[in-house]
Order: sequence, then structure tokens, then C-alpha cells
Amino acid sequence: MEECPMCSRLMFAVFVAGVIAGAQTLDEAATERAVANFSSICDAQGKAIWGASLCGPIVVVNPRTRSSVASQGDPDGKFIKRGDVWVGSLPASFDPANTAFDWGGRKWTMVMAPLPRDPFLQLALITHESFHRVQADLGLASSDQPNAHLDTETGRVWMRLELRALARALRAEHEQELRAAIADALTFRTRRYELHSGAREREVSMERQEGLAEYTGFAIALKDTGESTSRVARIVESFEDSDAYARSFAYVTGAALGLLLDRVSPGWHARARSGGSMESLLIAAIRFQPSSPMTASTRYGFRAVAAAERDREARHQALLDSLTKRFVDGPTLALGPARNLNRAFNPNELVPFGAHGTYYPTGTFRAKWGKLQVDSVGAVLSTDNMSVRVAAPSDPQGQTIKGPGWTLELSPGWAIQATEKGFKAVETNAGSAARQ
Repeated sequence: MEECPMCSRLMFAVFVAGVIAGAQTLDEAATERAVANFSSICDAQGKAIWGASLCGPIVVVNPRTRSSVASQGDPDGKFIKRGDVWVGSLPASFDPANTAFDWGGRKWTMVMAPLPRDPFLQLALITHESFHRVQADLGLASSDQPNAHLDTETGRVWMRLELRALARALRAEHEQELRAAIADALTFRTRRYELHSGAREREVSMERQEGLAEYTGFAIALKDTGESTSRVARIVESFEDSDAYARSFAYVTGAALGLLLDRVSPGWHARARSGGSMESLLIAAIRFQPSSPMTASTRYGFRAVAAAERDREARHQALLDSLTKRFVDGPTLALGPARNLNRAFNPNELVPFGAHGTYYPTGTFRAKWGKLQVDSVGAVLSTDNMSVRVAAPSDPQGQTIKGPGWTLELSPGWAIQATEKGFKAVETNAGSAARQ
């Protein structure tokens, strides 16, 4: 089970796909109202946008206690009906996350408590995760590899300028102003692609996977609450302060592109289901012709953005140096490879780490070797998403092993073995025999 944005972690409050980790309580009454509200609009609104219902089973879970509120009875028959919902405890086999997951032969939506109190954010969050539940059926699923170029100085400069142009377009009241701002955003995006080979394919793929879900959440929340797109413009602007764009950018760019398409190309959703990217559809809708990026950038504070990103680049290189000392030069514990490695993480924290993979400051990883909980110091996930490395433990004995900022619960039949570079998890003869 892989968490979608904004999963078990502390996220920007502006992100719809995120909730505050470490919830202490689960307000059953408020959760029941939220689930009931979504259930009343998920069919009509889903069909209006994508031609398919977004309705389905939902469970809201407290990540600390696992207490849950569900829209229907659980497959195991252990939840108790209370009013219009069912209450119980999420089975230990599932990690709490904002995600879509299989339970009892059906696809469920899981959302972590507490739900946002803001009606707009609350509805958008539930909708985002519910979209992921049907995304593959709609033919809209894609890959979600981090975009490493967005961790570079030039990648961030031109992304920040694009964000400013997107926010201006979302606020535009007149057609000429709207199209001019969209053209500026696309100009900055084109410049970024020129500087970074393969950037277009990677960004478009991420926007398809996460941006469409965020757009759907925003679009339905805007209609239900009556708020204007200025609300989304503020979210786009707030995201500019994020220190890690590589895995999280699509939540804001994708949402913005979708809402702008609603204005300049109504009915674009069918073309997206046929394979068209939001970017290409927007280019066609305004008949975009690239202009001088440097000329356009002066309208959006290029000098200040470039200076800020030069300073950030120095700090970023220092971080990469420290990661190299810890996870490449230093002793580590290697877990994997495992084809079905599930992860729950905060996409706003991830740091591309070159050929070594991606650095996860926090997260939960589960595979055949067991469950790894990373609370600090971090872990590195390989480029193929099949292996995890953490700093080596001082004591590798036992089934529950603790290291710097992490805890590993080994599966039965697994043990830790010493290597030249530290340790690795290995399956023992007992474990192999148990499967025969």
C-alpha cells in the first residue's frame, strides 16, 4: 500500500492531500458528517467531471490508536454500526495512510484523522483519495517517480516563477489577463524543460498521477463550498516556500492546470482520459507560442527568486554531503530487494539522492522482511523502489531492532547478517521451510 500525498506526516496546511500526523482523537460525529456529505455528492460530481462515480467504501482512521469510522461495515465483520456509520479498529495488517487499498476483495479509500476542520480542505481531501480509488479504472493512472531536476537551482527558479504565473492566472477576471498569465506559466515551464533533459515526461507523468487527483478534490470542493479559485491561488503561492518540490509539485501545478482548463477548454476531461496531458491540452486551448522567458520573468521577480535559490543550493549541497557520509560511506542496514515494498511517506520531504535513490526523512516501509518505521535521521529508497537502507544499528540481534531514528520489526524467519558495509536482512532456513 503506497500512500498518496500527503500521507502520514506533517504537511503544509494548504495541501488538501495532507493531514496533521499524530492525531490524538477521532471525532466520530464530525467524521460521520464529512463522510455523509461526500457520499451525497460523489456520484453526481464524479460523473459530471469524469463520467464515473467517485462513491465507494471509506474508512477514516486515527494513526496512533487505529480507531476508525467507516462508511460501511468492514469485510471482517468486526466493526459495529453506530448511526449511519460503522466504528472499530483498523486491522494491524494495514498501515494508516491517506491512500486507496484493497480490503476484502474491494477497493477502499483510507483517510487519516483528524480530518481538516475547514470544509473546503476536508471535502477536497476525501475526494482526492477517493479519486485514487478509481483512477486506474478511468485510465488515468501513471508513475510517480520524484523529479530530481526540481531539487536543482535552475529547476526550482523556473518552477517558482511558474507558480507565480499560475496564481495570477487563477485570479484573473478578464480573458486577456487570464491567457497572458497562462502563457507566462507555460513559457517558464518550457524554459525548465530546455535546461533539464527528460523533464517534460517526468513532470507530466507526476501531474497525471497526483495532479488530477488534487484537481478533482479542489474542483468539487470549490463547487460545494462556493469559494472562488482565489482560494487555490493562495495555496499555489504558499507552496512556493516548500524546500522539496521533487515529489510534491504536482499537487499544486496539476490542480492549477486543471482549474484553468475548466475556464479555457470546458470538457477537456474526455481528452485527458484518451491520453492527453493537462499541459498539452492547455497549450492547444490558448494556442501557446513561447516568448522570451527572461523578458517574462521580470514581471515575476526573477532576480529575488534567483538569489534565494543560489543560497538554498549551498545548503542543499551540504545536505547531500551529509547523506553521502551516512548512507554511502558509513555502515548501513540494507533491506531488500523486495518487489512488493509498500511505503507511506510525506512527499513534501523527499530528497532525490542521485544514483543512490531517494532520501526519506521519515516514513513507513513494509515488505516480506517486516516493517520499518523511520521517525528521524531518515532512510534511502533505491531508484527501483525495491530496497531500503538505514544507518546501521549498534545491536542487530532480536526480532525488534532499533537504530538511529528507526525501528524494524522483522518478520518470522528473518534475521540480520553482518556484511562488509554493515548489515543486511536475510531469510533464515526456518523462514524458507515455513513457506514450503
